[in-house]
Amino acid sequence: MSASGPSKKQCVTCGKGAGIFTCDGCQQAFCTKHVSEHRQELNGQLDNIMQDCDLLQQELLEPSSKKNPVLTKINQWEKDSITKIQAAAETARTTLQELLEKSKERVSKIFRDIAENLRSSHEADDFSEIDLDQWKKKLKELQAEIESPSSATLIERKRAPIYLMKLEVNDAFKAQQKESKGSGFAKSSNDADLQEKFLEKLGDVHISTDGYLATHVDAKSEFVYLRGRLAYSAGCYTIRFKIENFKNPYRIFIGCMSSKVDLKKDIFRSSACVGWSGYNQVYKNGTCISDCQKTGYYSGKIQANDVLQLILDCT
Repeated sequence: MSASGPSKKQCVTCGKGAGIFTCDGCQQAFCTKHVSEHRQELNGQLDNIMQDCDLLQQELLEPSSKKNPVLTKINQWEKDSITKIQAAAETARTTLQELLEKSKERVSKIFRDIAENLRSSHEADDFSEIDLDQWKKKLKELQAEIESPSSATLIERKRAPIYLMKLEVNDAFKAQQKESKGSGFAKSSNDADLQEKFLEKLGDVHISTDGYLATHVDAKSEFVYLRGRLAYSAGCYTIRFKIENFKNPYRIFIGCMSSKVDLKKDIFRSSACVGWSGYNQVYKNGTCISDCQKTGYYSGKIQANDVLQLILDCT
């Protein structure tokens, strides 16, 4: 029969059988010498963890979005958008300058023709009230064009979070570019839509939106009078009016009149005017007809937000 004593644990570092200390963390045995080294190693690991903790705390003290990749993309998007906007603005400025120069040349030519007509008529003593009225009208149109050029319009697309504006040449300006030399009348191809706008007014009426909107502001509901900026002598034109609001009964007159007469009260009753009014009335050269069966015109059918179409056939 043999007997054996209890086996000794060996030090995990030196392998000697004098491992009298067991680490509760790693469950390994160490001798007296190496248990101190093991403890120092653990202290070193703790120091490293504390350094990592300090670094993390420092990052927490900094702005939370400083290193966020989404913020980087936003910043880049901002720079790209600014670059695109600046490029679009520069293009619009250049285009507008070119259009203004062309408009100036056109207006200058018309002005020179008018000045020459005035001079020659004065020297020959060959003019009448009709000529004077026509010259005054043309000069007034030129003055309006100089003060508020209508050669271009800014198109804004505001539905997007960030929208770009571009310069677009008006159809009216394109038509004016085709005018014959010395003519103050608009000329365009048949069946072309003409962008007319209000120029002259008489009474308490407010013109806004660059001449495209007229608002009756007279509390007494008295008649007010408006006339467009263009005259028509040849071709076929379509002008559309949107009646955004009116008081019943409908009493709005829409028609055309001679460019040789001034805008005045009750002009729609004159022989120089043709058009359609309220109460089923149709005016033609001073004569009023209210027979719906004869004219086919029913003013009572007109409602708010209706679009009325006036066709001027000068062919």
